[in-house]
Amino acid sequence: MMGKAFTLFKKPGRFIHGPTGWIGMGLLGLLTIFPSPKVQAPLPAQVELDYTFGQRMRFILKPESPFPIVQAILYYTLPNMELPQRVQVILGSQIPSQILYERDLRRDPLPPFVPLTFWWEVQDAYGNWWSTERQTTRYLDNRVAWRMISTGPLRLYWHAGDPGLARSVLELARQSLDRTGEPLGYRTTEPIELFWYADRELAQAAFRLTGLEIGGEVRPRWRAIILIASADAAGLETLRRLIPHELTHVILEEVAGGQPLPAWLEEGWALLNEGWPDPAMLRALQEPRLEGVSLTGLCGDFPSDPLRAPQAYALSWAVVRYIWDQEGIGGLRRLLEAYAEGVSCESGVRRILGRSLERLEQEAEAALQPRPLWRTVMESLGPWILLFLSISLGPILLIISSIFGQRSESQI
Repeated sequence: MMGKAFTLFKKPGRFIHGPTGWIGMGLLGLLTIFPSPKVQAPLPAQVELDYTFGQRMRFILKPESPFPIVQAILYYTLPNMELPQRVQVILGSQIPSQILYERDLRRDPLPPFVPLTFWWEVQDAYGNWWSTERQTTRYLDNRVAWRMISTGPLRLYWHAGDPGLARSVLELARQSLDRTGEPLGYRTTEPIELFWYADRELAQAAFRLTGLEIGGEVRPRWRAIILIASADAAGLETLRRLIPHELTHVILEEVAGGQPLPAWLEEGWALLNEGWPDPAMLRALQEPRLEGVSLTGLCGDFPSDPLRAPQAYALSWAVVRYIWDQEGIGGLRRLLEAYAEGVSCESGVRRILGRSLERLEQEAEAALQPRPLWRTVMESLGPWILLFLSISLGPILLIISSIFGQRSESQI
């Protein structure tokens, strides 16, 4: 009975389905805390997954030889799911040629681009349990004819524009990954996948199928980045800011080992890596602070209020920029390492920067205030003035000494 564990057939964006005939299916159990039965050997079978994005998904199991199966259970799990989904499938025959479970994605949707891990376990007529190997695949928007190019761990999926433009976007991503990751000692061989929609409506429709809105998104633990920008020179300029921002989230998530980071640190760092800030964000810093927008309040989630969100982002950028100016990348790295150990938002700042969150916020805001012209001039010319005085001081003292000497002689 031992043989090939399973065979998986693929096409870009989907998995080929088998014959339309099937034995039967039914949902008897969902989440359960019961442990899986002891499995004696891998099951010789073909495993297939077929789906129509936003419509239906079919899990198919085809035993490779006549096999007296009396019970079949499908398991599948998503990131952050503590226990796998457990679905028992009703069989129409003790020796089925095909076992199928179908999930209605209209009634029970999956988030676009989520990685899905699944496997089958079956019991034979003698009470033995068999299992297929676990397989992980990403739930792609297969309404789109994706093309893919890659370099190192980066994979860019795109569907519009010429190949040269796609290569430019991929090179931009490579440079951003190196620029942000190298100072943190970040190295990875696991793929980071970027999905570039050139059509905003197409992207938004994919997420509306699951009740979500999107303007550009990153799923750090999924290692997936969703980009929205036109397939032209203007779109490339948009991606020059968007890609470094979203890659920063992926890198910080992994360097922190999955530990939650203060929202102000993560978002501020991502904004800093975009380059010079958006003028609208700078204007938000000059506006009277709305209630609830403070560094302490940004230890958790960002406000969803469209009036408070711009100020929250602006404050986060200002604080991270201030830390960078005062401590350099080493200070930010030490702060990240502290949070990776699980310390609180306040404790991390006190341990690494030696001040409270409130004081850090005050200092960062003060550093952004316009400076008096005289002070700027003095700071610019101060070293030259000191140099001039040090060079001139000797002759001046000699002249003063000579004058007093002459007066003394005349008095005698």
